[in-house]
Amino acid sequence: MERKPLDGGMLFFDARDNEAAEWMGAAAEESQRLARELWGLAPRGEFQVHAMTSWAGFLFAAAPGAWRPWLLLTLPLWVSRVTKTWRMAGGWTQRFGSRVAVGVKPPRLLLAADRSLGKRLFLSEPDVQGKVRQITWHETVHACSLHHKLPAWLNEGLAMFAVDRLAGMPTVRPETLSWMTTANASGGRRYPAHSHDRAGTFLRLYAQGYWRVRFLEETRPGLLKELLSAKYDSDEWLRSFAKACGLGDGAGWAEVDLSVARHFEQ
Repeated sequence: MERKPLDGGMLFFDARDNEAAEWMGAAAEESQRLARELWGLAPRGEFQVHAMTSWAGFLFAAAPGAWRPWLLLTLPLWVSRVTKTWRMAGGWTQRFGSRVAVGVKPPRLLLAADRSLGKRLFLSEPDVQGKVRQITWHETVHACSLHHKLPAWLNEGLAMFAVDRLAGMPTVRPETLSWMTTANASGGRRYPAHSHDRAGTFLRLYAQGYWRVRFLEETRPGLLKELLSAKYDSDEWLRSFAKACGLGDGAGWAEVDLSVARHFEQ
């Protein structure tokens, strides 16, 4: 396993993935800078980026030594879920105590991944280098915000908006805006089950997060940074968001999402 220092962390990779690792390292540094600038976010504790060639290789390489026996003992409880997720995921972020690790598939594995869900949400990126960079940007923002324990929609919205900003163009399909008014409005902390039978719910949560964050960044720049520093809970996020939309204290997420959709439809 090769390693190289990053600004604020360490990069790990197989020698045959050297070129892709360079892309990942540069993207991780870019994403950290943006997260600090826009929202005052940064990884807490030790930060690692891995060019991951298998789910087991990533988890056991990224985990501190004291964690590995626990991973082995609990393996039957999570191996099925992780195996299914591996087929679809281009990248992961995982916390091990004071260590947070980002894993991104190199091109030789990324090209073989099941991208059917991603194609419903994201605009096509035919350049594999561009895709690797986008995934690394996304996952690095997760690493920066992980310790805040944000609502699921906000966690994804920040990461997706950061990719737009770093790419210099929208990366989310515009038709997902319609999901704001047809989906069940969600403001909770938890993610839905990551499975094909609940794929629609999962994707709509991503879209809600993206359009909400984009709305605030375009209409009230600086507000999210202020709110993130306050470490709000889910109810407080709703009240703050409703106020930013010009809605009353009793407004729910459905009303907020309708307001967001109307803004972008103009």
